[in-house]
Amino acid sequence: MSDRPVNDPADERDLATLTGRAQLPAEVRAAGGLRQLDYILNLPAPAELVGELAVEELYLLLQDIGTTDAYPLLEHASDEQLVGLVDLDAWHRDGFDIARFVSWLDLSLAVDVDTGLRFLGAQDDETLEWLFMDGDIEIHASDLDPSDVPDDREVFQSPDGMYWVTVPGEHPLVDRIPQLLKLLWAQDGDRARVLFQQARVDLGTSVTDYMTQFRDGRLQDIGFDSLEGALAVFSRRDPKALRAEVRAKLAEREPLRPAHVGVMARDLVLSGVAAPDLFARALARLDAPARARFGEAFTFLVNRVFQALTGDLSRTDDLPIAARHAASLLNVGLAFVADEDEETASLALERVWPLELFQVGYTLALDLAVRARRVLARAGQARGLTLFGSPVDETLGAVALGRPMLFEGLTDPGLVGVRPFATLDELARVEVVLADAEAVIDFVEARFGVTPEAILDSPALAGLDADARRRVRLATLLRTGFANLLLTDQLAFTPLDRSALQGFARAAFEKTGELSPLLRGAQAKVLEAAPPAVARLVEGALDALVMALGRVRPEDLDPRYAGELFLVAPDADDADA
Repeated sequence: MSDRPVNDPADERDLATLTGRAQLPAEVRAAGGLRQLDYILNLPAPAELVGELAVEELYLLLQDIGTTDAYPLLEHASDEQLVGLVDLDAWHRDGFDIARFVSWLDLSLAVDVDTGLRFLGAQDDETLEWLFMDGDIEIHASDLDPSDVPDDREVFQSPDGMYWVTVPGEHPLVDRIPQLLKLLWAQDGDRARVLFQQARVDLGTSVTDYMTQFRDGRLQDIGFDSLEGALAVFSRRDPKALRAEVRAKLAEREPLRPAHVGVMARDLVLSGVAAPDLFARALARLDAPARARFGEAFTFLVNRVFQALTGDLSRTDDLPIAARHAASLLNVGLAFVADEDEETASLALERVWPLELFQVGYTLALDLAVRARRVLARAGQARGLTLFGSPVDETLGAVALGRPMLFEGLTDPGLVGVRPFATLDELARVEVVLADAEAVIDFVEARFGVTPEAILDSPALAGLDADARRRVRLATLLRTGFANLLLTDQLAFTPLDRSALQGFARAAFEKTGELSPLLRGAQAKVLEAAPPAVARLVEGALDALVMALGRVRPEDLDPRYAGELFLVAPDADDADA
């Protein structure tokens, strides 16, 4: 059973409710598992309800209940639905999965033989043909002598005696071939003979191409796109151009109109998905027909995002993730083009396609991602370095992903996950972090003439092991630089041994534990004309020194316990021993 959440239908931000797409009875939507199944089967006409469901909706309903319990519903499924279930479940990025196909055949047969035969009859010829072209299965004419078949292959005869089928003994379908032959000939013997004759001469690639074309066409009819088309949902769109059009020419746009592409799923795609605040408030202002038109268009968007993220439509547990991803980035795009005005946003939802708003939100996040990737490259991310510390490294790493994300710990300390951006404020928070990181890297490169990565690659630091390098932060480099500046009057990054560490402590702290005037003077010198982000970094780095070492006697300092504060010579203790 799926763990997809089902919100209270009264939830004012629930998209299924807001868009008027909650058409199933409340008892079905709110109940779980077997209670849903019992409700449907006890209706006066269960076939009527099942037959009216969109293919995607029936599929999601079966997954919610659990197919091993819900298979009786297949008795009431139309031929179109039986084909659609295979289209949604038996395909993934690598192609057609015969095992998944056979599982649906078994569920149909579990109802009764007639349903199993109807299931086979509904499938494309190419799909049935492919069952006997996979994995070295071979079809032979009636003149084959079974005694000539190698011992490592099994041999089976068609019910009419016109064909032989040979199968490798280890093939996953070897035990199913006799049953498949009986069912195909029972369903339509003439059709079975034509399929076998074609399978003997057709190329596998040609059959697969036809299967893919037919499946893509049916998916488009129910609101999906080809995988290539779905991936294009994550494309750039000019945010400023669309905002200018919304400001000046929104009234000239035609209202969204129904797509008229077959029966669209109405309940389960959007159920339990809450719209972010501006999105919800703007949608609630529209009248019911406008909200319904938007709901259909938004369902198209969710389906495309789902395809792009998974490449496997059977992964229904990921559908709410895709829906929330679509709603979040749409809210970002909506806030931008509507200048965060609720009335303008409402008018935009009526006339601007959800895909356009989603792509504006994605583009705004992607612009930050491009900058973050550059900063991380300059900071040695490819070498495993995390120089900024938490939460900056996590924030930059999340936004730099292939599809930019927000590190939740930036806005909610204590959280460690990532999620799609949902507001302009979240983008602004990340932009501040990014701008500070850029300023710090610029300063380090300009002030010291090398990148942080180059500092760590210098001969003086060649002895640092991998673990020590992973623990290095920019603050570590700066503290080491200040220590060398006080000891040698040179701002260098030479690792400290015990003697150098103790000498620095004597020069760096007053008896009260506060920083000495000497170190404060060095700080002022280094920070001449430095941007605020650098000043904050240095201040924090030195504050950490006060907290850790300010009241420790210099002669008690041990390099083994200073690796989080300074670059420490690997053999510092050995040299002093």
